[in-house]
Amino acid sequence: MIFLDSTYLIGLILKNDSLYYKSHLLKPYLDDENKIINNTVFNEVLNSVTSNNSHYDLNHIKKLLLSFNIDFLTSDDYLDSFDIFEYYNFSVNFSDCTILNTMQNYNINQITSFDSDFDKIKGVKRIYLK
Repeated sequence: MIFLDSTYLIGLILKNDSLYYKSHLLKPYLDDENKIINNTVFNEVLNSVTSNNSHYDLNHIKKLLLSFNIDFLTSDDYLDSFDIFEYYNFSVNFSDCTILNTMQNYNINQITSFDSDFDKIKGVKRIYLK
């Protein structure tokens, strides 16, 4: 199983995104993977894409986001994410800490992301293109 970060997903959706080309190059390598996001990523992607002032197809976005397993965070997950946030001395943003929490809960060690903050996390392999 692999976690998909918002940077990758936004690149898949927005043609004017700087990561559009790289996201589409990565996609075939992930087709056979079981993919998961959490509600943080779901919200980040939807908010980013719809506030971008570019043309987007909401039906395409819904179909894409709902094609993944979605982990809906609980109050306990948010408390655990605060612990992760503090553990990294706030150098990893809180949204990323919710991602790390989901990854821990599902024993996932791979994330597709263009966010280099995940390189700070021991045991997490970031899948991306330079």
